[in-house]
Amino acid sequence: MKRNSIVALVGAVALLTSLCVFTGGCAQWPATTRLERAGAPGYRPALTRPGGSDDLLVVLAISGGGTRAAALGYGVLEELRRTEVMVDGVKRRLLDEVDLISSVSGGTFPAAYYALRGEKTFEEFESRVLLRNLESELAKRILLNPANWIRLPSGTFGKSDLFAELYDETVFDHATFGDLQRSGGPFVIINGTDVTTGARFSFTQDQFDAICGDLSRVTLGRAVATSTALPPLLTPITFENRGGTCGRKAPAWHAAAEAAIGESETPGRALLRARALQSYENTARPYIHIFDGGLSENLGLTEMLMAFELLKVDPDETVLPGLRRARKLVVIVVNALRFPEVDWDRSPAPPDTETLTDQMWSIPVDRISLDSVEQVSEKLAAWRVAAPAGGPERRAYLAQVTFDNLKDPAERHYFKQVKTRLTLPKEQVDRLREVAGRLLHEAPAFKRLLADLQSER
Repeated sequence: MKRNSIVALVGAVALLTSLCVFTGGCAQWPATTRLERAGAPGYRPALTRPGGSDDLLVVLAISGGGTRAAALGYGVLEELRRTEVMVDGVKRRLLDEVDLISSVSGGTFPAAYYALRGEKTFEEFESRVLLRNLESELAKRILLNPANWIRLPSGTFGKSDLFAELYDETVFDHATFGDLQRSGGPFVIINGTDVTTGARFSFTQDQFDAICGDLSRVTLGRAVATSTALPPLLTPITFENRGGTCGRKAPAWHAAAEAAIGESETPGRALLRARALQSYENTARPYIHIFDGGLSENLGLTEMLMAFELLKVDPDETVLPGLRRARKLVVIVVNALRFPEVDWDRSPAPPDTETLTDQMWSIPVDRISLDSVEQVSEKLAAWRVAAPAGGPERRAYLAQVTFDNLKDPAERHYFKQVKTRLTLPKEQVDRLREVAGRLLHEAPAFKRLLADLQSER
């Protein structure tokens, strides 16, 4: 290319960039489709997975943690696929009984992919997600596409929006939540965090009713990119908010949660959730900005904890249908928490800025995760003993897949050093998949579940 042509190109790019910056004319993220009527059919929790047992409710929670979490979650799906049990007198894979997958950040990749693609997941996921260098592909899109030189400085389009486009085009084939609703897979909840309120933002139609948006038109790639948008490296993703314009009526549990204030068992999570949803009716918030779901709760257990809180005040079970009816409740927590060994306490100099930034996010996220597991354990015990008089016995199982449960110190050390990245070496990916299946089968609660199902044949 001749020098004059290069100069002209650079000049044109600079001019367009300036126009974008000063006029806001380069906002390229897709508009949020307006919802005409709240409460219409959409992607909302179902009673049980199609074809599944009403007596057995299986919930899978997959944490954040980049590709480390994605590989660990995928390994659990593989193991559930290999595990055959007798349910209602029929031999089935335990994977086919998974009713709900709640996921955060890196865990959203296997959750969304399996819910959408079903059996094809086990042919495609490794090559399309786990072994790809997504970071490199994003860099190429930034460096080699002049259109992105213009969009990125606009202030209304960020790297997370580019990731959303990348995921839509190369991972999820532009599939939407409308496609997910028709897939017949488990119900999947992809969790983000509202930048303004710090509240959990879940990609369900119940959540989108509050902003009067049609979730069925939102792509899975955009939802996954939102849940994985960890600052400061990645930017929040923006959605248009038209709350209060589609006739949404607050469900009964909102008022019930407010009425319970001051009682010994105030449904605190439900109350905060109700008020967060109500906040979208504020006309001063025409846009909402959502980033990494791990910043509000990194295990994806908030929905379950809230459902337990609402058992007394939500007769319609709008949060987690089937909780009252189930006889066996299985919660499998896939926790990719790492807690790497550090050496900065050997020096009088404090850690560098990058390390401190990582710790600033990691410390509260990790502590909240540990608390969430303890609270789920307590709620499961209470649910079990609160079975209706004269009804069948309830049984609860909390199985944890976590590196802390590895008995070999050297192996435990290895996995706790795996970095939180979008790209990992194949050897690490393979080891994560293998250890996931092993940890699941070694979990005491999982062993007990298999024994109980076997005894009922």
